[in-house]
Amino acid sequence: MIPYATDQRLLVARDITRIQQLERMRRDFVANVSHELRTPLTVVAGYLETLLDDDSDEAARRWHKMLKAMYEQSHRMQGIVEDLLMLSRLETQAQPEQQQPVAVPGLLAQVREDAQRLSGEQGHQISLEADPEVWLQGSESELRSLFSNLAFNAVRYTPAGGRIRMRWYADAQGAHFAIQDTGIGIAAHHIPRLTERFYRVDVGRSRGSGGTGLGLAIVKHVLLRHDGQLDIDSQPGQGSTFRCDFAPARVYRQARAAAV
Repeated sequence: MIPYATDQRLLVARDITRIQQLERMRRDFVANVSHELRTPLTVVAGYLETLLDDDSDEAARRWHKMLKAMYEQSHRMQGIVEDLLMLSRLETQAQPEQQQPVAVPGLLAQVREDAQRLSGEQGHQISLEADPEVWLQGSESELRSLFSNLAFNAVRYTPAGGRIRMRWYADAQGAHFAIQDTGIGIAAHHIPRLTERFYRVDVGRSRGSGGTGLGLAIVKHVLLRHDGQLDIDSQPGQGSTFRCDFAPARVYRQARAAAV
């Protein structure tokens, strides 16, 4: 509604039905294709794993390198399919299926263990500081995906032996999860686009690290569904800090068994 002249108004209306239909078609297409790809990829990966385990003759050993590359790529494709299905669920479901108090400190302890296993021989120093009383109203599975994607990204883009610090705390502004690393960092002009699907700062490095290019898109959608927002602070060569801020209404104080 735009005012003009004397006591007059101009109403501008736009029919977005077609746009909504196209967006729905896109979501359905991605979800259906991803679902159909999951089974054949599982079969291919299973046979490749069997062949890799069979090194009983010279021929099998000769093909080992190629079979291993094929298995790794099929495993990567499985990861992309699973992430696409996850994004589809986040986009089509209005709210998390279960709104209940989630024990975030315990959840983060599990995520830290998973990140340490992903680090493996790289020997990252991963620390966790979490207020045991601060829980969050929401979906445990979605929050696990959010925290895992941020932690795994920190491992993938931090050189061997680097430090990764995870913090979970609450204040008057709500609850906060911050993960700080000593990784390669991100140039400022990339930051606004990091949560786009398949957006990569360094294509070669991202694929080599095993990422799907969908992790931060999942993070963004989970935050939207939990009244949260993402803040990114990074400098090339100095590491990055990703912070998730949740509204006070979502915070649950376990010790007092009452919402903040």
